[in-house]
Amino acid sequence: MNRKRKRVSPLTEQRRRLILERVRAWGEVRTSELAGLFGVSAMTIRNDLNALSEAGALKRTHGGAVSNEPIAREPSYKDKETQRSAEKARIGRAAAAELEEGAVVFVGNGTTTMQLVRHLPRFERLAVFTNALNHAGALLERPGVSVYVVGGYLRGVSYGMVGGLARRALEGVFFDAAFVGVNGVSLEHGFTLPSLEEAEVMAEVVRRARRTLVLADHSKFGVVTHARVADLGGVDAVITDRPPPAEFVSAFGELDVRLTVAEGGESEGEGTWLEDTA
Repeated sequence: MNRKRKRVSPLTEQRRRLILERVRAWGEVRTSELAGLFGVSAMTIRNDLNALSEAGALKRTHGGAVSNEPIAREPSYKDKETQRSAEKARIGRAAAAELEEGAVVFVGNGTTTMQLVRHLPRFERLAVFTNALNHAGALLERPGVSVYVVGGYLRGVSYGMVGGLARRALEGVFFDAAFVGVNGVSLEHGFTLPSLEEAEVMAEVVRRARRTLVLADHSKFGVVTHARVADLGGVDAVITDRPPPAEFVSAFGELDVRLTVAEGGESEGEGTWLEDTA
């Protein structure tokens, strides 16, 4: 006998996303605390936790739940390169359309920001700073682009240069725009990365940029990793490949963060701006 999957309301879906986000951020949650936080009964929370456990999103414990995933877990660059490649290409194309002639910009390491590099239009003059050796190599092939590499300790898992040397290399340098990739986008905890050293470098870049644009595909929303790069309202724009959950659209609208959804199709250069209509 086939069991029909029970439909859940949008409010329940939103609450479960927030519960999962909290579990990933703190590692453990208690049923009583969640009931007070969301203003619902303990039975409702137990149902939520059971549903999330059945979906493999967390592990149930007596009186609550724990995360089933290390908060600092980080797939290798090569592994990430094959994941959601079409979506990342659309994001990179839309991000490249934000560049202006004569600008000085920073492009952070990552597979999504690499798509920005690959979709750069032709410029007479553009200065690009990067902490990624593979990005620098690809940028050298672009006429009119001056390439500056921020040195430091090279992380093999991400090809990013990090550490004190990288932060010191940024002293006295400022950017018209910074394009940063992240592993997590959270309502409560902002934009995060699994590496503390990498997050420290990106946070310094954000402080030195007139505009910061975060490049994040849809899988990053509701995820919290090890270290914060910026608060949710600490950047100027987010470019993604599909509309995020409604609570993110609302939050970005309230924080005056521009949300751009990259459109499909090889000829598309820009995305669609989303505004909170609630």
